[in-house]
Amino acid sequence: MTSSKIAALALAATTAFSLSACSTDTDATTDTVAPTETTMSPTEAMAPSLPTAEELNALLALAADPNVPVEEKTKTVQGGETVPELFQVMTDSKLESGAEFQVVQPILPGYTPDSVLATVNFMLPDREPQPAENVEFIYEDGHWKLSQSWACTLITNTVTPEQVPPLCNETLGNEPAAPENPEVPASPEDAEMPPAPPAA
Repeated sequence: MTSSKIAALALAATTAFSLSACSTDTDATTDTVAPTETTMSPTEAMAPSLPTAEELNALLALAADPNVPVEEKTKTVQGGETVPELFQVMTDSKLESGAEFQVVQPILPGYTPDSVLATVNFMLPDREPQPAENVEFIYEDGHWKLSQSWACTLITNTVTPEQVPPLCNETLGNEPAAPENPEVPASPEDAEMPPAPPAA
């Protein structure tokens, strides 16, 4: 076989190998850059943006507003539609004691993607504000709501033991406490902020 034929065969083999390699590289590149499907959990996909202190303050004001129907108030507390009696106690407490709650910055991410934590100042007339830290708000049914355990904590702090709804005693694990002197009921003004409820 002449040297020219050998050279021609070598060139043909090299060309065929190069084409094969290019084809393989192209396939590999295509596989590498092909879009990959990412699956997000429903919670991740619907994780809401953090609310502002103003939004949470409006929520707390609505919950105790005597001029707002209970049907509207149930949107302000987690599971509120199952405990409508909670809102009458909140309203009565506000009217009787003058108690106010004020959310202050910062608003921080909570224990789950659909919760946030905030400091809430508990205020009574002619008294220094008393802060409650890590108050939890839950995003439920498209609305930010005060967590049910914290609603009970705030209520327990502003009413006499006899006025605390049974649900709250169950939620917080408290037994209804009788006043030391049965003839002198405990005053909401003498209440101290109870410890935070356990994290959900």
